[in-house]
Amino acid sequence: MTEAADPARVAIEEDLQSASVLDGVENGRWRVVSLVFPVLIVAVIARDGRELGMRVDVSGYPTAAPAGIPWHLAAGRPLVVAELPTGPAAHIVFHSQWSQLNGWTPYMATERLIIQKDHPEWATVHPGRAWNPTRTIAFYLTELHKELRSCTIPAVSA
Repeated sequence: MTEAADPARVAIEEDLQSASVLDGVENGRWRVVSLVFPVLIVAVIARDGRELGMRVDVSGYPTAAPAGIPWHLAAGRPLVVAELPTGPAAHIVFHSQWSQLNGWTPYMATERLIIQKDHPEWATVHPGRAWNPTRTIAFYLTELHKELRSCTIPAVSA
């Protein structure tokens, strides 16, 4: 008997081939590094042209929001404080006390921990920016890219 494919895996694999994701790749907003389900590794481009690596848990996708952490692409580890983005939006998205206590998860309405842990009301308060099951990974990447348009990424060492 063959095992049925995980619906979250099927959904993320399909969405990664969608026009909206491929458009972001083609226009230099992000790139998909790898998908070893349920972990998606992506690189999102900041204002300075440098990449912010993100390790994104997509288990339960799209019912469950993605859960991302800033990731050192070359070393395969979470970023440390000195490697996090800087700039006007960065102190809100990555340097808040909340993010630090939650593995530097971005403080955004698209993040799983925000919705589950601290701000379940954001789905109604910020419907244009909050995750819901009709969203795709392109929405998540677009929201992250918007936040990074005012940020720079420090040079990281391996």
